[in-house]
Order: sequence, then C-alpha cells, then structure tokens
Amino acid sequence: MLGYGTRGQGPQRVVFLNDWLCDTSTWDGARQYLDETRCTWAFADLRGYGKSRGQRGSFTVEEISGDVVELAAALGWRRFAIVGHSMSTLAAAHLAQHHAMLIARVVLIAPPPPRGFGYDDSTMDAVRALALDEDEQRLRGLRRMLGDRLSDGWIRYKAERWRATSDVQAVAEYVALFGRRGLPDPERRIEAPVLAIAGEEDAPPMRSAALQPLLAPLCKSLTLTPFADCGHYPMQEMPPRLAATVERFVGE
Repeated sequence: MLGYGTRGQGPQRVVFLNDWLCDTSTWDGARQYLDETRCTWAFADLRGYGKSRGQRGSFTVEEISGDVVELAAALGWRRFAIVGHSMSTLAAAHLAQHHAMLIARVVLIAPPPPRGFGYDDSTMDAVRALALDEDEQRLRGLRRMLGDRLSDGWIRYKAERWRATSDVQAVAEYVALFGRRGLPDPERRIEAPVLAIAGEEDAPPMRSAALQPLLAPLCKSLTLTPFADCGHYPMQEMPPRLAATVERFVGE
C-alpha cells in the first residue's frame, strides 16, 4: 500500500498526490493553513517517492488509481476528493473517470495536457537521462526546466529534495506517463466537479489559455483558476492562497 500521512479529523476527506520532482513534502509549507476541523487530509506518496520509496511497479495511471482505491479502502473512506499536482493530475483524472462513485471533487494543479506532452524519442531519452543523472547534471537540467524567475537557491533546493525523496529508477519510469502516454481515455468525461489551477508563469502548455480547450471537453463541470505571477509550484510560491482555493472548492 502507498505510504501516507494524515492531517485533521474533519468529515470531508481529501487525498493529495505528489509531482515528479518531490514527494508530498512539497505541501509542507501549505499544510499549516488547511482547516483540520472541516477536512481530513491524506498525503499519499506515489510508488518510488517518500513513504513509498522502494515500491516497484508499472508506474502508470491505472496502477496509481488502483493504489489510491486501496488506500481509501484501508482508511475506510467511501467518498473523497482527489488532488493531483503536475504528473499526478493524470492519475487523478483517470481515477475520477473510472471510479466515479468514490470521487466527490477533483483538483488538478499545474496539469500537463491530458494526452501528455507528446515527446519524441530523443526528448524522452533526454528527460529519462536527467532523472538518472548525477546531482550537477540534474541541477543544470532543472535550471533549464524551471527558468530564472525564482532564485538559484530555489533551484538548488528543488534538486536536493528530488534526490532526497525519490528512487531514480522510478523517476525515470514515470517520464512515459506525462511525456507520451497521458490519459488512456482522453475523451471519457469526468462527472465530478473539477477545479484546475494554472500558474500563469508556468511553461506555456500549462497556462490557462492552453488548458481551457483541452480540459473543458473532459469535464462535465470545470472551474479554471489562473494564478498570476506564479509558476509550477503554487503550494510553495503562494501557499496560503492555494490552501484557501483548494479548501473552498472541496468544501462546496
């Protein structure tokens, strides 16, 4: 079963999943702002990350969905909201598509395109190589990916957390999920209400203008909220605002 931690004891249940560069400790700065009387918040680490390091698998959206269903059963949760960030938004959407009776609300933070980025072979090889590289090569790759809008200390922090919280082979395997595979059912509707949060300083494919036409056909009810002057990590760049936005949506 996935490793996890919980916070709060409220009647509304919420599961958070991590992104490609870190386990759910990415949320550490925002957790203190979450209402613990209204919700119970579960922070679940995907296979190969954080509390789930050492767990092997196929690293697909189907596997992640099954792992979350197993975790919810262990917690005794019959219905809950699911929050994905970046890579894991694909798994959150798949879970909502195929386990609709379990999912009350869906939050997609900085999601890639539902069909993935469509990387060609050379790009796939380069991103996998970045995942397997030594620290200095990873650091240079992250500078290219994250840009210079934030400080170099920020880039170094992200590189250090990536190394500290993940198994390199799992990181490399997950590249196929967002690089090429995407959602297995890119046209299957999500019945639960969906909130998508886009950082307007993120890479162009993950900004609101690009996401709106891609997500709208998937969702019966979509709310797209842009965060101005924010990149790929709103839970670290704007923690109080993100916590409030997620909390209000899952509580509606």
